[in-house]
Amino acid sequence: MSELDGLWEQAGGSDPQAFGQWAGRVERPVRLYLRPWAARVDVECIVQEALLRMWVRANDGEAEPLTGENASLRWCCRVAWNLARNEARKRGREVVTDPQEMPETSVSPEEHSSPGLRRAIAECVQALGEKLRSVLLARLEDHGLRGDLALAESLDMTKNTFLQNIVRARKQVAACLEGKGVALEESVR
Repeated sequence: MSELDGLWEQAGGSDPQAFGQWAGRVERPVRLYLRPWAARVDVECIVQEALLRMWVRANDGEAEPLTGENASLRWCCRVAWNLARNEARKRGREVVTDPQEMPETSVSPEEHSSPGLRRAIAECVQALGEKLRSVLLARLEDHGLRGDLALAESLDMTKNTFLQNIVRARKQVAACLEGKGVALEESVR
């Protein structure tokens, strides 16, 4: 049994910490799996909804156990794919090819973040103006516990202003990273 599968099994015992660790390991692969949908749907919302559905499944005592190597990751990818397809259909947007044609998704145990990349990201976030930095850090430090409206209100902003500042902050961080020689396409693969 892989470490990922072990975390999934622990999460099934209503262990929020194990689920958090599991979600932290699968979020990036799921996001990458949804790359073909990026121009059609809000991938961030789809990933969050898929993780929420996985939490519900982990705590459903009557759900069939997931079997096979990285079964929980494969199931989460399938849930996310279906959510993205349904959202695209609802919005009248082009539907992407069948997920069976997508490459297999996996998490390697030796996959660790780069300390150099982490340092570059921290430097770029620090380089933001105070307002943009506070907005971006509010969202990052919240870990998705509160919605954008609650975060905006905590910063005395409207939701629209908050979202506009998030977009500006992300663009500035991306430009800063590119200025430091970080190839963003390569770092998200």
